[in-house]
Order: sequence, then C-alpha cells, then structure tokens
Amino acid sequence: MAEAIVSPFVQKPADYTIAAISLQFKYMFRYNRNIQNLSSKVQDLENKRNEVQLSVDQAKSNALVINPEVDAWLKKVDDLKEQADEFLNSTTNSEMRCLYLRCPNLKTRYLLSRNATKKITAIDELQVKGDKLGEVGVRAPLQLLPVHGSEALKSRISTKKEIIKALEDTRISIVGIYGLPGVGKTTMAQEVMTQVLKDKLFDEVAKVVVSKDVDIIRIQYELAEMLDLSINVTKMRILVILDDVWTDINLETLGIPSLNRPEGLKILLTSRDKLVLERMGARNIEVGVLSGEEAFAFFQNVAKISNDATGLKDIAEQVAEECKGLPLALEVVGKTLVNRELYVWRDALNQLRHYQHGDEVYSRIQFSYNYLESDEHRSFLLLCSLFPEDESISIESLVTYARGLELFQYTDTLLATRNRAYTISDTLKSRHLLLSGDRGEDVKLHDVIRDFCLSIASKREHRYMAKHDITTEWLEHDNHESYGAISLTFQGEVSLPSSLQYGNLKFLWVQSFRSGSVIDIPEDFFDYMQELRVIHFSGVQIPSPIRLPPGLRTLCLFNCDLEIGLSFFESLKKLEILLFVGSSVSIDFRSDEMVELSNLRSLGLGLMEDPHILPPGLLFGIKKLEELYLGSCLNTIDEENEHIIKELSSLKDLKTFQIKAFDARVLTQLLQECSEQLEKLERFQICMNFFSQSDHFRRELNLHDIDGNMLLEPGIKSLMRRTDKLSLSVEGWNNPVIELVEDGFSDLKSLKLTGLDSEYLIDATGSIPSGIFGNLKYLELISMRYLKEIHNGNLPRMEPAPFRNLKETVVDSCPKIKRVFSESVAKCMVNLRSVDISSCLTLEEVVSMDTQENEITESPSKIVFGKLRRIKLMDLPRFKMFCSHNRELVFPSLDQMIIQHCPEMTNFYFTRDS
Repeated sequence: MAEAIVSPFVQKPADYTIAAISLQFKYMFRYNRNIQNLSSKVQDLENKRNEVQLSVDQAKSNALVINPEVDAWLKKVDDLKEQADEFLNSTTNSEMRCLYLRCPNLKTRYLLSRNATKKITAIDELQVKGDKLGEVGVRAPLQLLPVHGSEALKSRISTKKEIIKALEDTRISIVGIYGLPGVGKTTMAQEVMTQVLKDKLFDEVAKVVVSKDVDIIRIQYELAEMLDLSINVTKMRILVILDDVWTDINLETLGIPSLNRPEGLKILLTSRDKLVLERMGARNIEVGVLSGEEAFAFFQNVAKISNDATGLKDIAEQVAEECKGLPLALEVVGKTLVNRELYVWRDALNQLRHYQHGDEVYSRIQFSYNYLESDEHRSFLLLCSLFPEDESISIESLVTYARGLELFQYTDTLLATRNRAYTISDTLKSRHLLLSGDRGEDVKLHDVIRDFCLSIASKREHRYMAKHDITTEWLEHDNHESYGAISLTFQGEVSLPSSLQYGNLKFLWVQSFRSGSVIDIPEDFFDYMQELRVIHFSGVQIPSPIRLPPGLRTLCLFNCDLEIGLSFFESLKKLEILLFVGSSVSIDFRSDEMVELSNLRSLGLGLMEDPHILPPGLLFGIKKLEELYLGSCLNTIDEENEHIIKELSSLKDLKTFQIKAFDARVLTQLLQECSEQLEKLERFQICMNFFSQSDHFRRELNLHDIDGNMLLEPGIKSLMRRTDKLSLSVEGWNNPVIELVEDGFSDLKSLKLTGLDSEYLIDATGSIPSGIFGNLKYLELISMRYLKEIHNGNLPRMEPAPFRNLKETVVDSCPKIKRVFSESVAKCMVNLRSVDISSCLTLEEVVSMDTQENEITESPSKIVFGKLRRIKLMDLPRFKMFCSHNRELVFPSLDQMIIQHCPEMTNFYFTRDS
C-alpha cells in the first residue's frame, strides 16, 4: 500500500534531469509564443476585470454591499496587470541579440520566457477565481435603518459600536452576536463588516453562511476563495464572520488558523442560541428587539405612513406593537399593508391579535402569507423553500419548475409562464417574503421565512421533504406516499434504493455537492412515481439506464455525466423542457425515432460542444419549440452540423435563442436562412468570438473580431436595433457609431465598443435621430485609437435627452480623445454614478465647454452630479481638470475618488452642497 502511494511521486534522476533540461529549452525556443500568450492572457484578464467591475458598480448603484473577496480580487488583478504590462513593455526594449546582433541572446530569451510563463500561471489562477466569485454584492436581509436619519434606531448604533469595540480588544478572539429569529443578527454582522472595512480595522474580511445543515467542505472552499492563503497571514489583520451558527463548530476543521494571535485574527459569530456561542468561547453581545418608539419609526418608514395620516397612524401604532419589536415581522407586515384601505388595517390588527401560533415571527409571516393575492403566489413561495438554506435561486430555474408543475393558469406558452413568474417574484419581493439573490435576477429566502414555508408545506396534503446534509444513504424511513416534493443534497456517492413508494410525488430535485459523484439509479427507481412532473439532477454521474415516468414535463440535468440510449426518451411524450446544462451526454440518436419529443418547448444544451447531440432531422420533429439554447455546440460550420441552421428555419414558434460561436460563417448562414425567426425573437443572446458568462439575458448581442462590413447586413442591423446589451469589437468601421442603426439606439441599455476606428459616437453636424442613447445606462469604450470625442459639435435639444439615464461610463486606452462630454450633455446626466477613465494619452478634461456658435443653453455657473459616487482617473499624462472654464463642481454623493499618474492636473476642487 505504501508503494502505491509513494510511487507516483518517484522518478529516476536521469528522467528528471532530461525533463528539466527539456523545460529550459522550451523556455528559450517558445519565447515568442509565451510573450504573445501572456499579452493575450492579460487582455482576457482585463476583460474579466471589467465584467466584474461592471457588476460591482451596478451592485453599488442598487445599494448592495460589495463582498470583500471581490474587492480583494480586483486589487490583485490590478497589481498583476501592472506587473505584466511593465514586463511586456520591457520585452520590447530588451536587448534581444548578442554580440554584433548576429544571434539571439539566449539567456535573455530564457529569463523573459520563464518569467512570462510564471505570469501566465498567475493570471490563469486569477481567472479561475474570477469565474468562481459568485455573489458580487449582498443586500442585507433587513434594512434596519430608516431612509431618513438613523437617530431613531439608537439601540442598533450602540450595539454596533459595542461589537466593534470587542473586535478591537486584543484580549478577545471570538465575538458572538445572538438574538431572536428575525431580530436582525445577519444585518448587524453585515453592517459591522462594512464599518470595519471603512475604518480599515482589518486587512481582509471573509463572511460565510454556516446554516443549520453544516457543510464543512463548502465552508472551507468559500473561505479559501475569499482569503488568499498564500500570503503571509501572520502579518495581516483578518476578520472571519460565520453567520447563522446552529451548533458548536471546531474552527480548525474549517481551515481557520490558530487563535493564538488575537491581534491578527478575529472571529465573529451569529446565532440564535447563546449557549452555542458560550461553548465556543465567544464574548457575546445581544441584538435585542426594537423599543416601541424605534419599532414604530421603522414600521412607519416601511409601510409609507405619512405623519399627516392621523387616523391611520393610530391603528398603525397598534399593528406595529403586535410585531413585538422584531424587524423581520415589522418589515413583512408593513410591506403587506402599504397603500391599503383603513378597513384592511383594522382587519390586520384583529388578525394579529388572535393568532394562536406561539412564535411571534411565524404568526406575523403567516398573516402576510394569507394576504397574498392568490394560491399561485403562495405555491411559488413554497417552491422556493425547497432549495438549500441561503441559496441564491435562479428565477429561470423557477420558471422551468413552475411550468412542469403547472402552477400558473392561463399560461399557454413558456413566455407567458416566464412573465407570470417574474411578476409574482416582484410581488413577493415587494412584501419582503423574497429577497434579491446574489446574481442577476436571482432570488433568496430569509432563513426564518424558509423555515415558515417548510412548516406550512409539512401540513399540506402532499407535503415537502427538503434535506441538504445527507452523507451517503437515501432516507428510506421517509418513504411515504404523502410527499409531493422532495429536495435532497448528497455529500458523496450514493446508491438509490429500488421500488420507492412515492405515488404522489411531483417534484424531485437531487444534487451532489461534490461534482462527479456517482449516484447509482436502479432501472426501476421511478416505477412507483407515476405522478412525477419535474426531475432535476445536478453534479452527478448516472451510469445505469433508467425508465422515466410518462407524465414528466421538465427534465434538468446540470453538470451531469450520462450515457443513455433511446429508451431514456421512450415514454416522454409530454416532456416540455429538456435542459443539458454543462453536462457530458452520450446519446445514440436516430432522427426517425425522435417523435417522442414532439411536445418539447425548451431545449438547452448549455456548454456542450458536441454537434452530434443534434442529429439530422431532430429539430424538424419538435415544431412547438419556443426556446433553443445551443450554447457552444455550433462553434463552426462543417459537414457534420450544417443541417442545424437549416432545421432552425422550420421553428416558427421560436421566441428565445442562444448561441456562442467562433466562426463568422455561422452568423452569416443564420442571417441568410433564419431571418424570419431572428426577427420574431423576444429573447436572444448571440455571441461571436465572445464567451459570455451570464445566462441571465433578455436581448444581448456580442460580435467580436468580425469584419465591419458585416454590421451593414440587414439582419445584424435589425438585431442591433432591438438589443438591450451590445458589445462590438470589429475591424474596418470608421463611421460614427449611430450610423449602425436608424433610430440611434434609443432602447439600448448597455454599450461596449472595442477597437472600432470611429472618431465619434455621434456626428452632431448631421441629422440625429430623436431619443439617441436616451435609455443607455452603461457605456464602455476600449482601445478606440481614433476616437476624439463622444460627440462632435453641440447636440440639439431633444426628449429624452441623450445619456440622460447613463449611470456608468468607462473609457480606456483611447489615445486621441481630448474630452468626453460637453457641458450641455453633462448637465442632463442626472443619473451618472461612476466615471472611470484610464490610459488616454491626450485627454485634457472630462467635461468641456459647448461650442460658442449654436450653443444649446446658457451654461450654468455650476454643474451638479447629484448621484455621482465614484471617480477614477488613471494614467492620463495631459489631464488638467475635470471641467474647464472655472465651473463649480458639486458632487453631493461622492464617496470614492481615485486619481493616479495625472502629472499635469493642478487642482480638483468640488463641493458636496448643491
């Protein structure tokens, strides 16, 4: 046994020497390849950084708190990019030849090539971490402080100060926050984290949710991702926050270093149970309920009660009193009663006074639950409780499950189902029964509300089972006819039992936390589950053939390995949704036998690259298809897959389409043969030579490394006219950007341009369509070598004003731009939140004076950017000032300003008062 363990690491000395010498020669003779590869990797990393930064800025604009690991990742990227750029510049200046320039300087080539290889490795590691960042910003489950003034919640301020004081105490290593469910422990921890980072009390902060089902591997992984364990932690001040602790935890098992350095490492715990914290040796601080005065101040703000509404105010005070000072109860009840009639308030007061439930929070949630508009709302909320605690839940997953379970009436199409799901989600979030999730349009349940939902579901005729801490065995003692939905997460390899009697089961969700774990499913596993409508398997291998129930409507296989034959689909005549997301699937398809999928409405192939997954004739047999996610399975056009686009033209009901390709012929053939389908799309994500990480999209077009003439194709112009998010990187386009479409991008929300040869986005000397860039929120201009200005000349007065809704602008590596916006345009940019300009060699100012002739309006004496929060100006050798001609700048909301390497800037005066 010892030999088996040791032998893979043992080599003969000669073999090792040969391998080492071979590696050194590779450094020398692959010099050019390594340098070019490094340059490409740096650009890829910069693209990823810009993507993350966009998410960060968007999160900030939505009042989210940025996770420390995201900020740390961005800093590491900036540092590494600076080193790599400096290194690449040095390679161009290095003496690469030896005596009399007759031969290459092999030593220099060796050293530079080896250095490039090391930097490539470091960049790859950062890219991987960037892909796994997950949530960028988090919204506190409760907004404890009223919008106007925090003095109404003085108890919370004093508690926060007490916690921070304990963290500063060198004698205390662990601090615990305890209190009733729904009192705001997580919110308090989040506010403490924000404050200590602002005050620079710690160098790094990592926050992990522990939850009732303790998953040691997940916690270790998340901590490792947040904290760079390669750095010298002994010299750093680190705060680790473990939220929602239910039982004693051995900190060493989580990978948390020894607590023998109380000044260097502190632990902050939150728990409902004070005794758990005491057993872990914490200095405990209670987050208590709000006093009557504080509770009503908070409730009044949530329920939008005016001080003038005297009749309502009296009843509202009594309703708030029934919430017993618990912020979650105040939030849920208050949101439910916003803009309700007086008789509804009186009924609410009566209901709250007569609830028999012993738990004050549960009874208040029950009230809000009962007041929901319909059973559809209640069923949708209960569906969310099947996911693991604190899970960020994809709304698109909920759409597919709701469709399979037929939760909604009058939704004949998938688009109608999606619209209904989003509408209900918005309603539940407005009532604070759902929270915004960590990514895109995800949602999340507060742990107390999730517990409430599961308790409600357990009393229904067809109850729920949700267990997410299972090690290796199916819970056979839970074999019960009454279950209507089961959600399980396994921690290892599992063999599922045969002949389970779940006759009323409609929903089965099985996930393996360890990707690649084998879940062995016997062939007869589903034989006694004939009512099953939705199956979701995630992160598992399914080695054996299985018989699926005939009534199945939704089948989701995420990151699974499957080897299946046609018998897999034999009984699936009612299947409407089939998603293979990131799965490795081997299927022996024969088109003449695929009629079983004729009812299919959504087919998703995710990250799969095998064109054989769509054999000839398959798409002809599914005429009802509304959604097709091709992913990367049509990278190029060849004899094996040329039939796919031809068959696409037969899909008359197609409303959603996604493709990621790397061959311009794919796009050309799509435009030629599927113009009718493309014109009717409600949702699309078309990526050419561009890999989008996001699967949350509405209308997104990414065209990179294509010829500029292709932009003149009618089909491309039609897509650009309808898109929300546009990213272009093309060669040979030197006209103003607005000439790409006739309506001036009036509906566009996000625009990223890379490498275009245009001198202007807008030529104000010619005809300008009304509404141009009127809805644009994000603008990014990268490496546009001929760009001089955003617009030349004065823009005419129009409504909506150009760039009126712009929130973020990024300008990088545009060497000829001298100014960004004119004063008249800047005055209309009332929503601007972030300005980021870097590496523009001739830029002199951000805002310039309007041309005197044809000036739109008289220039004001001062310019107010009421919502601007962030300014970043870097590597601008000729930059002098933000705005010329002595205008007073007013930035009332500015909280971050970064100015580096701007040697000619003499001053930057601004005020906060408008």
